[in-house]
Amino acid sequence: MNLGFLMPLSLETITTARQLGYDSIEVGAGWLSDTLGNLEQNQAVLKAALQEQNIKISSVAIYGGTVNAPVSEAVNYWTRAIKLTRALGCNVVSGLTGRDNALTVDQNLPLFKERLEPIAQVAADNGVHIAFEPWPGSVLGHGPYHWTNMATTPELWDKLLDTVQNPALGLEYDPSHLYWQEIDYVRAIREYGSRIYHLHAKDIVVDKNKLGHVGVHGNGWWRFVLPGLGVLDWSAIFTALKDVNYKGDIAVEHEDNAYMNEKWNEGLAIALRNLRPYVTAFNK
Repeated sequence: MNLGFLMPLSLETITTARQLGYDSIEVGAGWLSDTLGNLEQNQAVLKAALQEQNIKISSVAIYGGTVNAPVSEAVNYWTRAIKLTRALGCNVVSGLTGRDNALTVDQNLPLFKERLEPIAQVAADNGVHIAFEPWPGSVLGHGPYHWTNMATTPELWDKLLDTVQNPALGLEYDPSHLYWQEIDYVRAIREYGSRIYHLHAKDIVVDKNKLGHVGVHGNGWWRFVLPGLGVLDWSAIFTALKDVNYKGDIAVEHEDNAYMNEKWNEGLAIALRNLRPYVTAFNK
C-alpha cells in the first residue's frame, strides 16, 4: 500500500510529496476540462519527475457528473483518463456517477448503464479499475438538495454494480462520507472489500449539541478533519482492509478548514504522521 494525497499533478506537487515523505499522488484531473489535456501534453516531463523523485501515481481522479454529460463526451473523457492512468503506471481511475436530480435513483440507472457499460469495458480492456467515491453532493441545509453522485451507500452500490455487471467497476472507499450518514464504515469494508479499488483518508468530527438543535438535515453539525483528528477508528479500518486482502493504495483527501492556505502542507504532514504507522504495519 502506498500512502499519498489528492492534488493536481505538477512538478511542485511531486516535489512536495517527496519532501514530506509521501509515496504517491492521486491526480486531480478535472472533469470535461482542459486539465486532462494539459496532463496528456506534459506527460513526458511529469513522468520523468515522478521517476526522479520516486513518487508513484495511485489514481487519476475525474470527479464530475458522468450521467449528466452526453454519452459520447462522458465515454471519451473516461477513456482518455484510463489511457493516461496506464501511461503513468497506475491502474485506477476514480470518479463520480453524477445524477439527474429531476429523476429518482432507479430512473437514473438507465443513464448510468448507457455510459458506464462502455466505460467499464474500456477499463477492463486496459487493465484498469474504476473507483466511485461516495460523496453525496450538496445535501444538507434543508435544501434545495443537489445530489452529484449515486455511489453513496451500500444499498446504492448494490444497484450500480447490478446495473453494470463488470468487475472493473468498484469503489473508492471514504469512511468520512459514510460516518455522518450513520453507515457502519467498517462493515462496509468487510462486505465490499473485493470491489474497493482505492481509498480516501479523511476524518470527521460531529457536534452532537448542534445536531440536537438543527437535525440531520441542518448545516454545521459535522465537518471534515485530517485523518487521526476525528472520530474514525483507523485501527479498525486497517484491520478490516488487511482481513479482506486489500491490494490498492490510500490517498489523503485534505478538506480540513483549519489547515488551509499557508497551513496546507502542515496539514499533509499531520496526516502523514498519523497514517504512516498504520500503512507500515499493513505492508508487513
